[in-house]
Amino acid sequence: MNNTTLNLNSKRIQLITWTILLLFPIIGMAVDLVAPSLPAIANDLDSSSAIVQNAISFYLIGYGFGNFIGGILTDALGRRKLLLGSLCGFILVSLCAATIPYIGILLTARLFQGLMLGVLSVVVRAILADILSAEELVGLGIMIGMMWGLGPIIGPVIGGYLQVYFGWQAGFYFFSIIGILGLATAFFIIPETHTDPHPLSLTIVKQNFSELIAHRQFIAFSILMGLNYSLIIIFNTAGPFLIQTKFHYSAIQFGRIAMSLGIVFLIATMISRYLLTKYQAKQLLSTAVFGFLGLAVFSVTAVYFLKNNIEFISIISGIMFFACGSIFPLSMGKGLSLFRHIAGSAIATMYLICTIITSTSAALISLVHMQNNIPLTWTYLCLTLVSALIYWKLIHNTKQL
Repeated sequence: MNNTTLNLNSKRIQLITWTILLLFPIIGMAVDLVAPSLPAIANDLDSSSAIVQNAISFYLIGYGFGNFIGGILTDALGRRKLLLGSLCGFILVSLCAATIPYIGILLTARLFQGLMLGVLSVVVRAILADILSAEELVGLGIMIGMMWGLGPIIGPVIGGYLQVYFGWQAGFYFFSIIGILGLATAFFIIPETHTDPHPLSLTIVKQNFSELIAHRQFIAFSILMGLNYSLIIIFNTAGPFLIQTKFHYSAIQFGRIAMSLGIVFLIATMISRYLLTKYQAKQLLSTAVFGFLGLAVFSVTAVYFLKNNIEFISIISGIMFFACGSIFPLSMGKGLSLFRHIAGSAIATMYLICTIITSTSAALISLVHMQNNIPLTWTYLCLTLVSALIYWKLIHNTKQL
């Protein structure tokens, strides 16, 4: 804790903390706010649904590499430069997407949106670590999760209304506006909090990365994170076309469904944290992995009777969102616990692996023609099945869990 060096009083620390907390919903809504507009973007830019759905996968690729790069650079360059630079970059690329109506520009902008927010997410967590004690950080963890979770809840609703009343460009103007507000607030409130920058050592980076990728359980937990977050991402990628194009619901109605699923995810994370106080992580993880696999098997059987039923796919997607909210935080927590001595490198690597998997899932689902509920339900089953296999082969019989 650097309060003595930084000369920050309690009121200033509280102000910085709340400024950072208010940035988390921006990160959380970057996928969900755009999702309701995907069919309209495809129509307006005369592009196929498969190409337009890459707006999700491109963002995820950028976000993964942004986390990784930000984790490496923040200790060498400091916090404030990267914080302000990432917000400036986010504003500029959002304006490019809104004002230059070409699919190539939009996809490139989404890649750089992800890159900027990936850097931002690492930097703001590092700032909190600079100004708060370990006990305060633990207590703030739930609040960070809740603020991030607001993004997937309010994002699709905002995106739906912006799409219906102003068009798809409005979502990117919205990103620019909240980015400007975030930049102005951060500029005046958040100082440089890293008072002892370390020279960038590629040798150390390589050494840490080699240690991480050689650890079988760490990689397994990272893969579990990616597979289960893919349950959310494939809905955000394929769901707009299924619900709006095939079932003929509006972007606002899709946004309301997505908002409900976001609430389910947030509730699941809170329940998971509570259950950790009562049961062992191994017991919870095993129950969740195989329990949700069983539900996915049941859903594949039922979907042939309800293949055009929007209530069915909404309920099954809700179950999958709950699965992600249950398994994702458990996997991340156990993975990070294996490398406390290089936690920054560990979380950067975990998110890189996670986003590579989720972006690949989004790209693959974009190639599937969504005529009804069957393809999406089978995709849920495939992801939960692979999760169960990874857990059984690489985690279940180890002593680390």
